[in-house]
Amino acid sequence: MTLPDDAYRALEELVSKTGISNRSRIVADAVMMLRGQELEDNKFYAGSLVLIYDHSKGETVYAVTDAQHDFNDIVRGTTHIHLSEEKCVEITTVVGEGKRIKKLVSRLRKVSGVITVQTCLVVP
Repeated sequence: MTLPDDAYRALEELVSKTGISNRSRIVADAVMMLRGQELEDNKFYAGSLVLIYDHSKGETVYAVTDAQHDFNDIVRGTTHIHLSEEKCVEITTVVGEGKRIKKLVSRLRKVSGVITVQTCLVVP
């Protein structure tokens, strides 16, 4: 398994902070946590997607914006925050069926320059 530098540093910080030296255990726990966030296709959800991305990489900003426009049936709004010269946080509010939200999240995760996409969704 290969991890991007940021993810590897985060893993090493977790090892240090938690005292769990078994990196495989930490990765397995993370996988299971993500699995617990799986959305059911036909359920209705409301919440947010939190993206961190490097806007200096290629067409990242355009690809993120294009995805939001292509999913305007579920995207309700966005908030953009500048973290540094290169990195930004974008919070995208969504309301809709799980299958549409999953497609948007998948598309965003494929964008070069996107570092992470985290979800915070509830069934209203």
